[in-house]
Amino acid sequence: MQENLKVLQDILPFLIPLLLIQIALMVIAIIDLFRRENVKSGTRVIWLLVIILINIIGPIIYLVAGRKDRPVDSD
Repeated sequence: MQENLKVLQDILPFLIPLLLIQIALMVIAIIDLFRRENVKSGTRVIWLLVIILINIIGPIIYLVAGRKDRPVDSD
């Protein structure tokens, strides 16, 4: 049991920044997804699933390949 805690303590400094990057990318991608009128290569639901389910790579794929036009102005 103590060995498991030691391993967790050793990898925790690496996991926390990775988790923060993951959350930030997801939030940015989801906000961007819902601000756009048209989404390239599929529907909003498919992109939402990609962003949420494919960890760090999903939001990056959306931000690089899924955006087609400018976001809708909220004015």
